[in-house]
Amino acid sequence: MTAPAAGVLILAVACIPAPTHHDSSARKQIEEAVTRYVTATNEGDSEALTSLYAEDAVLLPPDHEAIQGREAIGAFWSQGTDEGLEVRTLRIEVDGKVGYLVGSYNLPATEEEPADSGKYVMCLRRQADGTWKLTADIWNSSSSEDDAEEPRERGPGPSIS
Repeated sequence: MTAPAAGVLILAVACIPAPTHHDSSARKQIEEAVTRYVTATNEGDSEALTSLYAEDAVLLPPDHEAIQGREAIGAFWSQGTDEGLEVRTLRIEVDGKVGYLVGSYNLPATEEEPADSGKYVMCLRRQADGTWKLTADIWNSSSSEDDAEEPRERGPGPSIS
């Protein structure tokens, strides 16, 4: 390899960011926030659920207008949550003070509602105190063609994770 080619290779490798301990710590904190989210949802604890959102967060439930701000999100969740929420995280990405998750969720059938499953995206931002808060939360059902004729309306449901 010629000296200029070696220099280009070294420069290229030096530009690739190495995973840092900080990123793995942030990933763990984000995963813990999702665990708290699922627990609060399953326990019907709207206050604990609401506390996971940033002051300027936006909640985008299916078949509903966007809900802006922690206070309005709290009012939404105080109407109730669904029990039995299970999530599977497919991807977590972290870059500095922002991170996002992509995943799928499942809810069992109840006496009032059929089973539901779908996908979600959650965006989080590290706060000044070091905690991670949700800034955007959206989910939607993955219905089969047979279900497409009869849309399922769920009340305040999981703002999944």
